[in-house]
Amino acid sequence: MCSINPFDKCPVYESNNLIFTKVKEEDAIDLFECYSDPITKNRMNNDNCGGIWDTRNIDAVIKGIKGWEQEFDDRFYIRWSINHKHTNKIVGTMEIAPVPNTTRFCDGNCQTGILRIDIISSLENEIVLSEILRVVSDNFYTDFDIKDIIIKATKDDGERVLALENSNFDKLENNNFPYSDYYVKRK
Repeated sequence: MCSINPFDKCPVYESNNLIFTKVKEEDAIDLFECYSDPITKNRMNNDNCGGIWDTRNIDAVIKGIKGWEQEFDDRFYIRWSINHKHTNKIVGTMEIAPVPNTTRFCDGNCQTGILRIDIISSLENEIVLSEILRVVSDNFYTDFDIKDIIIKATKDDGERVLALENSNFDKLENNNFPYSDYYVKRK
């Protein structure tokens, strides 16, 4: 069980170059820039999300943010905005959701979290992704009471794969998982 439930007060994380805060509507303009980037859109992981997120205008991003806020209020998953300290701009989002989605974090049954990282393509590199993965590895196992973190990365996502391998994630070789191209890091 979690000592402090992250849904009672969303954790804020910070690294050398990034600050992670719960996504909010004020982030929409910067996030629209991220989610309208065709390279970023192509790398988004929509597995088990119920469709493709069409972000052709700012209203779609605001609607998405409201949905993420509702999921937090429902205590299902958390999506953070990633603020790049040097530019003071939101450059993407990060999410952790329970697997299977019938469990909830801190319930004693959820052992795995699926990590989603959407970051503007100009920052999708091994250095930035490794910094994000360090924050995740240092905090999520304890904060969400999980043993495994999984994340999608296709062979075409060379920088992401490199960051995952350098952060001790292994290719997930489990036929019971319904999606392909996943990596796992065990506690």
